[in-house]
Amino acid sequence: MTIEEVQLSASEWGRFWFHYKGEPQQEAAIEMLRQYINEADPTLLTQNATWVQKYRSQPLVIERFTPDKPFSYKITPHIQAGELALWQEARRFRHQHQCDTALKLCQFLEKARAHFGCAIIVTSSYRPEPINSQQGGAPNSEHTFYAPGVGAVDVALERGNQHDLQAWVDSNWSESVGYGAPSFVHIGCRGDGQRRRWDYA
Repeated sequence: MTIEEVQLSASEWGRFWFHYKGEPQQEAAIEMLRQYINEADPTLLTQNATWVQKYRSQPLVIERFTPDKPFSYKITPHIQAGELALWQEARRFRHQHQCDTALKLCQFLEKARAHFGCAIIVTSSYRPEPINSQQGGAPNSEHTFYAPGVGAVDVALERGNQHDLQAWVDSNWSESVGYGAPSFVHIGCRGDGQRRRWDYA
């Protein structure tokens, strides 16, 4: 195979890296491509290659999750903004600190997804008033995201045992965890980094 035969569009490259998880077949494909490139032109894979220098000269731009983002916006690779609002405009985040806390929670959910190998379903997250009161939520519930660093998600495994999810979260999340609910696990924080545990049963 020649270098001319290794042709992928920018969008195809993007899809590959979007789905990259370090799986054996992905690693094997990368190694095969590395060998082909090295045979065609070994200088392309050096630190001094022109494309490497050009890439490193560009400033790193990280798009921030903000309240005005559409519900289709991906907070993390597998979680869209709409999921935290249950796709309801009334539950859209209003302040930047809420989005920042949501990002922290979603990053943890990505770790859970990687561990269990399936989607993590958000059953509840942001509940502004009066929604929180109407659903029986406590005043200043973590679900109201009322202050910087305060927030929560209730989640379930797409497939698998909820008790396994609960046990894993308990071992890997250092802040709030609500136990015992039959259909979800509560994961939250209150801005102080304190460990909290309670049982819904």
